[in-house]
Amino acid sequence: MNIALYQALALNEWRLRSRRISSLVVLLAVVAVSWLMVLDPKGGAAMMVVHRQRVAYESQALAFATGLMASLLFGLAGFYLARGRSQEDLRCGTAAVLSATPVGNAQLLGARWLGAFGFLMSLGTALMLTIWVLQLVRGEGPLQPLPYLQMLALGLAPGLMLCASLAVLADAWAPLMGKRGDALYWLFWIAQLAFMPATLGQGVTRLSGWQVFDINGASPLLVALSQLLSVTHISVGGGPFDATLPLLHMPEGLWSKELVALRVGSMLLALLPLILAVLRFHRYAPELVRLRNPASRWRVVALLQWLLQPAMRPLNAALRLLLRMSARLPGLPGRWLADVSLVLLSQPLLALVMLGCAVASAAVPAENLTLLLAVLLGCWGVAVADVSSRDLQSGTLALASAAPGGAWERVWRQGLAAFGLGLLLSLPGLLRWGMGEPARALACVSGLFFLSAAATALGRLTQGSRSFLALFLFALYLGVQKTGVAGLDLLGLSGDAHAGSALGYGLAGGLMFGALLALPRLRRT
Repeated sequence: MNIALYQALALNEWRLRSRRISSLVVLLAVVAVSWLMVLDPKGGAAMMVVHRQRVAYESQALAFATGLMASLLFGLAGFYLARGRSQEDLRCGTAAVLSATPVGNAQLLGARWLGAFGFLMSLGTALMLTIWVLQLVRGEGPLQPLPYLQMLALGLAPGLMLCASLAVLADAWAPLMGKRGDALYWLFWIAQLAFMPATLGQGVTRLSGWQVFDINGASPLLVALSQLLSVTHISVGGGPFDATLPLLHMPEGLWSKELVALRVGSMLLALLPLILAVLRFHRYAPELVRLRNPASRWRVVALLQWLLQPAMRPLNAALRLLLRMSARLPGLPGRWLADVSLVLLSQPLLALVMLGCAVASAAVPAENLTLLLAVLLGCWGVAVADVSSRDLQSGTLALASAAPGGAWERVWRQGLAAFGLGLLLSLPGLLRWGMGEPARALACVSGLFFLSAAATALGRLTQGSRSFLALFLFALYLGVQKTGVAGLDLLGLSGDAHAGSALGYGLAGGLMFGALLALPRLRRT
């Protein structure tokens, strides 16, 4: 294949991802999160703490800590940001053209991998440059670019390579297209987090060859830092410190030969999914892949639905009854109820899990309520991620706009449907929180309002669901961590939120809903 043509293909893949509105939204989110990650020591907490001794905000420490936390951020969000190219080709009509081109499967998927990896590395570079500015504003010591570049190339790049490879695989293999692949990757990312306690939980402070499988790099980097500082406990991401103790300066020498070899090995492992992608590429064959085919079900999903038939039958009957009730209910309430019913009917398994969690949240012990609500809200976020982009993806936007209420009402009604569904499902848990911890209940309500507006706005802006899904899942992960930062406790799950943070998110949600209401009218004028 002509090298110039291959370069053009890879560059085009990068441009297609970089020029989307969702890329701008994610870039702004990366900048905001990067500033939140580096805590201001004046508040009594620091980004890195070793035995209650604060590590100075120098280039070595800032590069390590932000790179480690960014590996978790991009390890989750990177997959959802990089994938979706096959569905775009099917929706835009370019799939038939690509399937007839003389470009081989390996060459086409290789160009897509390069474009996806280059896009994710662009976001990583933007994060690095943001931290440079932050060090000049809040840091200590001179700016040294080399530690940042080392962390970007060896700390962050292997995880981004894996995200790009799995994204290409999900688009190349028809069973992984859609929410099936999204759900499986979420489980895969959760499984990766088990590497840290498995490696560090026993007080291990030596690098091991098994850590090559931790492609995101959290466990080998923490072990290498433990060896460098000769300590067994390190707090990265936020922790209280003793201001009377002297500052601890992170020495050079983190990137030993063993650590570099592990990270290079992780890079090679990150490329393995591309082999399966080439072997299973559907090449847009009509008998293998379609734009939207609700009748086709994955065998595992079909088996699960068959096993759950005793519970699914009454649930489906109740949801159909709810939809008939919406047809009899006049005006806006009926149309709102129809939207809620459609969300539940289109995802019966998620509806069953959410309803089960809602019922259980009224009776479980108080110490288990937070975990149950986290599962419930996680399923809710996945269910409403495409609440405003579903019409476009299904080709029913013109039909829905011609329905009573019109396009203007449909814009904000979809957001209210997402908010109302989340509020109704979490109501038993919210009532229990309201009696003992009203600040958490208020934070959860305002967080649901903000996320409902964000799902609607991002769906409209990006014409897809994955930008919201990536940001929501990472926000949910941060929300269940005890960081001590109220702004990161979006739904009150960690108990760090207070009335001020809850009101702030409520105001932000109100502003987004206001923008959704005003945008169609501004376009008409």
